Amino acid sequence: MAEQQPQLDYETARGRPREEGAFYYRGKSEQVAEGVVFFATQGNSSAFVCDDRIVMVDTNPQWFAGRTVEELRGQYSQAPVDTIVYTHGHIDHVTGAEIFIDDAAAHSFARPRIIAHRDLPRRFDRYRQMHEQNNFINRVQFNLPAGVRAFSTAPWTYPDQVYDSALEISVGGERFELHHARGETDDETWVWCPGRRVLCTGDTFVWATPNVGNPYKVQRYAFEEASALEEMAAKRPVLLLPGHGPPVAGEERIQDALLSTAHWLRSIHDQVVAKMNEGKWLEDILREIDYPANDRPWLQPIYDHPEFVARNVFRLYGGWYDGDPANMLPAHSEEVAGALVAATGAQPILERARALRDAGELQLACHLVDFVRKGEPDNVEAWQLWRELFAARAEAEPSLMARGAFHNAVRQADEALQRLGAS
Repeated sequence: MAEQQPQLDYETARGRPREEGAFYYRGKSEQVAEGVVFFATQGNSSAFVCDDRIVMVDTNPQWFAGRTVEELRGQYSQAPVDTIVYTHGHIDHVTGAEIFIDDAAAHSFARPRIIAHRDLPRRFDRYRQMHEQNNFINRVQFNLPAGVRAFSTAPWTYPDQVYDSALEISVGGERFELHHARGETDDETWVWCPGRRVLCTGDTFVWATPNVGNPYKVQRYAFEEASALEEMAAKRPVLLLPGHGPPVAGEERIQDALLSTAHWLRSIHDQVVAKMNEGKWLEDILREIDYPANDRPWLQPIYDHPEFVARNVFRLYGGWYDGDPANMLPAHSEEVAGALVAATGAQPILERARALRDAGELQLACHLVDFVRKGEPDNVEAWQLWRELFAARAEAEPSLMARGAFHNAVRQADEALQRLGAS
């Protein structure tokens, strides 16, 4: 391993617009250590050149993998890709596999073997079953155009080999440890190369508050992710290659990154559990949590959000019931809104919403306008105010996931106003 470690860090991405911060860092491919090449795209991948063989950790998404293969061949190595390790089954990390397989065929190399955790094939099965729902959710989450249907066209290349809790492989004389951890996904794998002291975290470390609270997706696991980060730190890596964002170099810096993130997760998890054991419901728990400091650059809520993480902890240990008996076998929200508007009239509610807006209480104003737009679906005034409020919230919100919902509300308003001839 080269003695001089590259100082690729948050500063590389600093000063960019919000959408191009460290989590979204996209740089050129770079040899970050002797025989280790890092490909920074939407979902990162790493190549380990091991004598006459290559191990790829992830493949990048299909729309970037062609460039990855070109750069690998043009700048770094002509050796065959012996093994591809999937760190987890998300579309931005695994859907480039077919391009690597095609590259092997073009060079008359053996097809790369693909290794993943045993739960990953079930994820692929679910994506194939639910592809249209995933298309819809991702359009909302990422504020994408209506025609984007990535999950319907993704090549889900299943692994050739799966493992349970841990697996050790050797390629070209280099040893790799594969460790399973639940966190952002249930099929997560982190990869440790002890001979080079290089750690590939997958999405267990992503240069943002951990993505274990996603309000759009299936259950995620804060406690297990914290434990995995602590296990990684115990390896004492000198180079960390994350699932998103730039590499982290230097043993002390990496210890801080891994352990501060683990502490952040444990604090939220433990507070939610303690308050659940006191018999409290989610609404009050969210109000009472003392969220841990996120002053580290890798703990910024630019994608997920601390409250989303708390909600997911509650969901893991509790149910969907929120403690309000009216919400056990409830009426539809549109019926509730209609009854309220019929009792009070729309104008007093809208006037109060504007007063809250003027006082900077956008969150509460949105709730009031929601009653009117549902109770009187043809109320132009309500839709205009709804649009104004969520456009303002989207502009101010750092969390991409929350912004996606706010942008979707703006689109809803635009569609309603067009329908009503008031656009």
